[in-house]
Amino acid sequence: MNCLMMMMMREYFIPPQVLPPQAHGNMRILNSMMMLAMMFQMMTRGMASAKRLREVLDADPIIKDGQLEFGDTTDAPSKGSIEFKNVSFAYPDVKEGILHDINLKINPGETFGIIGATGSGKSSLANLVARFYDPTSGQVLIDGVDAKDYKLKDLRSKVTYVTQKNELFSTTIGENIAIGKNGATEEEIKEAAIYAQADKFIVEQPDGYKTAVAEKGASLSGGQKQRIAIARALLKHSEIMIFDDSTSALDLKTEAALYDALDKYYSDVTKIVIAQRVATIKYADRIAVIEGGIISACGTHEELMKASPTYRDICDSQMKKGGAA
Repeated sequence: MNCLMMMMMREYFIPPQVLPPQAHGNMRILNSMMMLAMMFQMMTRGMASAKRLREVLDADPIIKDGQLEFGDTTDAPSKGSIEFKNVSFAYPDVKEGILHDINLKINPGETFGIIGATGSGKSSLANLVARFYDPTSGQVLIDGVDAKDYKLKDLRSKVTYVTQKNELFSTTIGENIAIGKNGATEEEIKEAAIYAQADKFIVEQPDGYKTAVAEKGASLSGGQKQRIAIARALLKHSEIMIFDDSTSALDLKTEAALYDALDKYYSDVTKIVIAQRVATIKYADRIAVIEGGIISACGTHEELMKASPTYRDICDSQMKKGGAA
């Protein structure tokens, strides 16, 4: 508090030495009044902020815990399966829906691609799997169980979500990756980095895995940040992994090597890949095309090229006119 008062005095108060002696008394009174006014202003702002903070802390969460814990569903037909049953979704306080009557089943260990225009509902669909939101109507089943029945901690232990914008912390590269798993060994961290195609640029750093990262990853390129975030996700090795345009900053060769590693070493993991580039999802087991919140077509790349005009248009725009080709 004393430091704050000193700073305010330096910035706002007139130094006594520049005044004639007879004005010193008047300036002391003026300075005291200015200090009192600023303290009152700070107290008013602090009380308003405290009120807003209390409202957040006292708010009743919309997403509530279920009762099932991890391991309670050992009789489930499969691990890592996802099913959407008549799912519709609209964001809170928004009348227009984002998703409409989605019916979709993703099998365990499948690599499932999702493509569509910006705002078509791709990320919204993925958000329902981890229960960042609940559907307005319908059910999202994980391992044959309604996602609402799981405790949030246990549900999210089954799901890893990698976004396009990654959060890195001002610590070492190795420690940023290790966040994905408590008690991870150096060998596990390095292995995850190798599969994420990050090991090569990491070992070229001055201190390797002990190289310090600037706040928010400012010392790294976009592609390097994405690979570190993917390595963090691979280290967790959960049953379901969602990659939401998380390879957008990678070149096609590095991206292809990454997905080859996922197919080889994470074949037991269900992988949902959301992308804007056809080249990213071309080799997925199945691809869903989302238009206006509905799945207009679903199948392999070859099937969609024959049956989906929208998918063909996307391919033509990217691969025949100087795009991914």
